[in-house]
Amino acid sequence: MSTLQEIIVRRALYPLWALYEHPGLSSYLQEYEATQFWSPDRIRDLQWSRLRRLIRFAVENCAFYNRRFREAGLSPEDLRTPKDLLRIPVLTKDEIRQHDADLMPVGLPPNSFVPNFTGGSSGAPLRFNVSRRRWASRKAMTHRHDRWCGIDIGATVGQLWGHPTERSGLSRSEQLRQSLLEPSVRLNTFDGREENIEEFLEGLRRHKVTHLLAYARSLRLLVEYLVSHLKSVPDLEAAVTTAESLTTEERATIERVLGCPTFDRYGCREFSVVASQCEARDGLHIAAETLLVEFVVGDRHAEPGEPGAIVVTDLLNEATPFIRYLIGDVGTPMEGTCACGRGLPRMQMVAGRITDFIHTPDGRWISGVAVNTYLISQIPGIRQAQIVQQRCDHLLFRIVPLAEGYAEPGPFLSERVPAIFGRHMTHEIQWVDRIAPEPSGKTLVTVSQCGQLHGFRQADSQKKEDVLHAGTRS
Repeated sequence: MSTLQEIIVRRALYPLWALYEHPGLSSYLQEYEATQFWSPDRIRDLQWSRLRRLIRFAVENCAFYNRRFREAGLSPEDLRTPKDLLRIPVLTKDEIRQHDADLMPVGLPPNSFVPNFTGGSSGAPLRFNVSRRRWASRKAMTHRHDRWCGIDIGATVGQLWGHPTERSGLSRSEQLRQSLLEPSVRLNTFDGREENIEEFLEGLRRHKVTHLLAYARSLRLLVEYLVSHLKSVPDLEAAVTTAESLTTEERATIERVLGCPTFDRYGCREFSVVASQCEARDGLHIAAETLLVEFVVGDRHAEPGEPGAIVVTDLLNEATPFIRYLIGDVGTPMEGTCACGRGLPRMQMVAGRITDFIHTPDGRWISGVAVNTYLISQIPGIRQAQIVQQRCDHLLFRIVPLAEGYAEPGPFLSERVPAIFGRHMTHEIQWVDRIAPEPSGKTLVTVSQCGQLHGFRQADSQKKEDVLHAGTRS
């Protein structure tokens, strides 16, 4: 049940802020609440209309796409069916890095977009722009998908997420706005020490938090802590997991210990939310009003249930048009409609991101996703990177350099490694030609050869088994 403060925020304060800061956000949210229940055919018609408009804009205004379509012997009018999309070459991360200026539309006003970056699902960093209109629509889409698991605007959410500078770098007014309009109890994934976990658990109780939003393996680590310390959590209604892969067994253990369902979410910095589970939890609904997601096998589209490379087109972002972007993950399209009644297409993830935690000499646990997002994405002059923790006081950076003219990352890492991991952490750089994925297709961005529970005081093994089978609530 919503508190009075949540109702005031949701119905009055948040809409007023959105009107001032992100014009269009409220209307986008209203639109998406309606379109999710359109028929599949109507949603496809909307996608195709937006796709045609985007491609015409990109060809007319972006030197990269003008050249790409000309070299492929294509014009926007040639695209009549989904099969025609296969004639457009996929957009790769290397191409975005090499042609970033040509991907920007001619005459784009400097105040019309927001710069963004990503560490990439495979440790390949990327920089791009998001139009302010698209930024508002992304935020609205996130709110819609949050509502599927019970999180509404103004609710206090427990977050295992982010980086300390995301908040410390904010102005006082921005911090006040965030704490009022988007309240959260946060466990900094750059500092998973026991005292911080305890403070997080106390915050969940104090603020009566009912929902968690977490990097998937950070939530797994929290559950391992609860089990090893025989700790409990307040009554939770749901936990949303994203950014990393969990095995079926890991997800079952998390649900058993937390006593609530988990909702899987697939997203990335390039597009924000791509797909999420609804209350039926039968596949992930794609945000099809704003994204066109293809599953590609060779020179054809995958059949339902067949794994394919995920290729995404952002239908609304004109600041850096992503047309048939090869994101680096693998998924399968699903057949039929969901029992929830939504007409949105569904998918399943097959192979995605997986990271280990880095354990620092001073006793901190640092999420591999956070390292990927806030360190790897910032390393200059690289195509891809992987961090291997060989000892608890040493990191090996395996780096694939850009083909030519790359900057030397040594000075950058000499500054950032002690700042992030502590002054007792040493490191070295190993130049490699490629970083191969695992046999499963997953790319390990961070690999720790230290025990993943090193530093946690362990409970009696029989008591741990009791907790795992009964949950941690008293």
